[in-house]
Amino acid sequence: MLLSDRDIKKEVESGRVKLDPYTPELIQPASIDVRLDRYFRVFENHRYPHIDPAEEQPDLTRLVEPAGREPFVLHPGEFVLASTYEVVTLPDDLAGRLEGKALAVDTPIPTPAGWRAMGELRPGDEVFDEHGRPARVVGATPAMLGRPCREVVFSDGQSLVADLSHGWETRTRSERRRGRPGSVRTTAEIARSLRAGGEWNHHIPLAGPARYPSQAFSGEPYELGRRIGERVQAGLLDSVPGPWLRSSVQQRRALLQGLLDSGGKADRGGRCEFVTTSESAADAVAELAAGLSCRPVKQKTATARCGVEQQPSYRVRFTWREHAHSSRAIVDVREAGPRPVRCIEVSSPSGQFLAGPGFIPTHNSSLGRLGLLTHSTAGWIDPGFSGHVTLELSNVATLPIKLWPGMKIGQLCLFRCSSPSEHPYGSPVYGSRYQDQRGPTPSRSYLNFYRTDV
Repeated sequence: MLLSDRDIKKEVESGRVKLDPYTPELIQPASIDVRLDRYFRVFENHRYPHIDPAEEQPDLTRLVEPAGREPFVLHPGEFVLASTYEVVTLPDDLAGRLEGKALAVDTPIPTPAGWRAMGELRPGDEVFDEHGRPARVVGATPAMLGRPCREVVFSDGQSLVADLSHGWETRTRSERRRGRPGSVRTTAEIARSLRAGGEWNHHIPLAGPARYPSQAFSGEPYELGRRIGERVQAGLLDSVPGPWLRSSVQQRRALLQGLLDSGGKADRGGRCEFVTTSESAADAVAELAAGLSCRPVKQKTATARCGVEQQPSYRVRFTWREHAHSSRAIVDVREAGPRPVRCIEVSSPSGQFLAGPGFIPTHNSSLGRLGLLTHSTAGWIDPGFSGHVTLELSNVATLPIKLWPGMKIGQLCLFRCSSPSEHPYGSPVYGSRYQDQRGPTPSRSYLNFYRTDV
């Protein structure tokens, strides 16, 4: 069970969980922020022909401390060890984990190669940034369990499930009125300030058109769309071929125009409507419109003739991008229950990527959008552990990143075990190599290394 802010405070105030130094302001809805210490271990790879986990290699890393109040500069492609400023001490029935921000693993993600589930993405895959441009996945966490989640509902009927710490770039009512840019807010922060002055407070800008690669059509996309629309309306075809839905921006615009001219309508204000008894065709039109920044809304309507229920119809409404609103509002943040979630880091400068059938911009963790990847060297912090937590820091950006001692570097989540550990970390039975570690600690794998015949 993941501990809430209330339980974290109780555990710290009782002395069972110790963070030295402890600052109450760092506590978040279901975690506590941890900060960066001033010591770093830089790898000196030229000193050894290879890294051997079976041998002690004391000169593999060099301890570095910035002078005075100067930052440590992490250069592009560089990997270093760092540590938390806080010494973390856990009791025998609590485990910890340094986390990022996360979306549900079954969230559909549009990619240049087609739709993928959030849980399927791997480093090296591509997604879209908030401008619709391809962006590379540069890091991903395993699925995380037991985190409190919320369903974030938008004004066009779309919704995404995310944990309380997940980030969204929104513009509040005050920022919109004063012409100010938006800021990154967590799911929990949005839930606490959903309305302002009788209006929906948080708006998320629409993404740019998704830039899929061009496809080889057997004819002009407009004529193909018109013929497909005619066959759908006649009941001779159920949908639009998938690859055509993921063609270039120009091809998709022409395809959508052809579909509208055969089975829909549009007025001079750019308001469009497509009606069909085929839900698959309606979904295809909605996907085309969403991927072109048109914010479609799909509705199902029951129909009857002479009192006899007929096949339902599906209506897709949207406005062409040049006439449309530039954002969608968040209209609800409701309970979703714990479920597996995952976070990815992407190469886009803003750290945003598109998620869900509505192509909705959402965020990495705040440091990930700078190109800094942060991981704990251990997946879990075991019950009974005490010491600084050693961190792995990688710069995947194209510019150097300044790391300032004391800056927030991650979030520590605490989980209650089913029962106290029989042998907590530090017990002789496990040969705990990193108990009471201070500062960034190099590998001690050689102390317990063993080989087996395979």
